[in-house]
Amino acid sequence: MTRKLPIIMSVALALVSVSAFSQARRMEGELEVVPVRDNIYLMVMEPAGNVAVSVGQDGVLMVDDQFAPMTQRLLNAVSDLTDRPLRYLLNTHWHGDHTGGNANFGKRGYAIVAHDNVHERLSSVQYHMLFRTGTRPHPPEALPVITYRDRMSFHLNGERVDLIHLPVAHTDGDSAVYFRESDVLHTGDAFINRGYPLIDVASGGTIKGQIEATNKMLELITSNTIIIPGHGPLADKRRMIEVRNMLMAARESVVDLIDQGLDLRAIKAADPLKDLNPEWEVGFLKSRAFVNIIYQSETGDFSVPTEADITRWDE
Repeated sequence: MTRKLPIIMSVALALVSVSAFSQARRMEGELEVVPVRDNIYLMVMEPAGNVAVSVGQDGVLMVDDQFAPMTQRLLNAVSDLTDRPLRYLLNTHWHGDHTGGNANFGKRGYAIVAHDNVHERLSSVQYHMLFRTGTRPHPPEALPVITYRDRMSFHLNGERVDLIHLPVAHTDGDSAVYFRESDVLHTGDAFINRGYPLIDVASGGTIKGQIEATNKMLELITSNTIIIPGHGPLADKRRMIEVRNMLMAARESVVDLIDQGLDLRAIKAADPLKDLNPEWEVGFLKSRAFVNIIYQSETGDFSVPTEADITRWDE
């Protein structure tokens, strides 16, 4: 099932990846606060993950927390919106552009909430196949103190907030966060609105699971739902359908070549995403990398390095 890890990215892609990671940590851009609907706000600073906050008489519920250097800026932005305290921080998955501030929030005593698998991955060594780097176990204060398996709800600020597990999508611990009365959905990276998605196969993600997760979210929402993606601008149901259709077409194109017996090199040479690229090769992830992700996801032809194999750590 598993063979030697394919050396999947070109040197140029690796350098671009490392550069993007480094830029994310400098946090040089502006933190933009955007009213979404009712008492829901979006806090954006690319390339970090999109943050949502619900504010009201019961306090503040925050979804994701970007990188560690952003903590004080996020808290300042919250204090500009309300004088009520932050009560809960929800993690949509374990990646550092969404959980990098966990330790800072945990030290302040805020309750961190996530899926069971987020706690597991934050507690152990992880490997980023795209960035070719490892993440060491996080300190106790960075870990969720409340976890769930399938679904849980909060009743806060006059509405019900549902956390819904989306198995094996972007990772194995993805949560969608649905603010029911406001009809606002934060998807984490189970849906991005910016080109081809990075699916973390080393963390249990799959292209098939991403499609199934998108269908699950489409069944949940309405034509009036405002969607906060993990990355990219606000979206609606029609846009989510467009992304779902792209994922289905991309998977079908690669799987057809796998079924013909082609190996990864031959599949890349065939350029199976060429018809999709003009519209979708517009974000961080390029088509050859996405082909590789689909191939690994469908065949299981990869192996996750051990701690001894990791030469660069994500500090």
